[in-house]
Amino acid sequence: MEIDSENIIGKYEERFIRRLGEIAILLHLAKSPEGSHAYEMRSKASEIIFERRKKGADFLQLRLEILSELGEFLSKPKKEISFYNQQRKEIIDKLDQYPIFKHNSKIQKFISEDYQITPSDIEYIDEMKNALAESIKETRDQAVIWSNISGIYPAIETLEKSGLIKLDREDPEGGRLKRIFTITELGKESLFRVMSFLLDMSSFIMETEGRQCFTAGRNIFSSRLVPFKKLLEKLTEDLTPDFKKKMLSFKGKPHGKPFVHMMMTQGLAPPRLHALIRHPEMMKEHLESLESEEERKMTKSFLKTRLLEQKNMINKLLEEL
Repeated sequence: MEIDSENIIGKYEERFIRRLGEIAILLHLAKSPEGSHAYEMRSKASEIIFERRKKGADFLQLRLEILSELGEFLSKPKKEISFYNQQRKEIIDKLDQYPIFKHNSKIQKFISEDYQITPSDIEYIDEMKNALAESIKETRDQAVIWSNISGIYPAIETLEKSGLIKLDREDPEGGRLKRIFTITELGKESLFRVMSFLLDMSSFIMETEGRQCFTAGRNIFSSRLVPFKKLLEKLTEDLTPDFKKKMLSFKGKPHGKPFVHMMMTQGLAPPRLHALIRHPEMMKEHLESLESEEERKMTKSFLKTRLLEQKNMINKLLEEL
């Protein structure tokens, strides 16, 4: 009997999304003491789940647009010098808004005044564009929670029967009574425990498996990350040494730029300290894998600083004991 893997995965994903939908309803009601009716719950809960996804897709879309513009510019023959230089200046100004492109050594070379573009250069840009486009499609093509209003009623019924939400009142509107639900104390406690559990579980998974998600092949963890992983690797691989040095100086420090954090974690990361301590031979392997002596010096300096920080923390703990 042939197994329909796509159908099985789809159904499993649907069940998971439904559970997320119930959590999203509780999150919405926890912030709405006045209560909410089914239409509003469907809208707000969907927004909670998908708003971040939409922002993620928009974030990637902006980078795809500047790459497309760059590719189009590089493909045009240099005819009128003054017009060409004006276009080149406009591209450089736009790239200034995106450090991941601005500090890419290959892109810097492409937009230099006297450089002659080759077919492989265009392929380089196209490869990044394709990876971005695929990531955007994956981000936008996720399953919806409730395709229509009737889909939310089973979730409301489940939550009400469990005592997590309750019917608060019925408001007349347009000749109909709207059933207004509020969250119960049991619902608040359940939401708190579920969210704490999700945070603990996700941080555990990402701490123990996260690195493998980005380095392993196309598997259950990484299949939707592969296109973006390839793009990220290619971009970080071609960052200028000065910018890599600046990025490494931020590593381990708090900052509010998730894309920068992802670059440092996945693109510029030396082996994790706990892995080095358990397997010191990894230090030599990692340093030998770096292409330039300058990058080796930066990485050595960074690792030495972090190891000394860990050593001082351990010494303090030992003193307290």
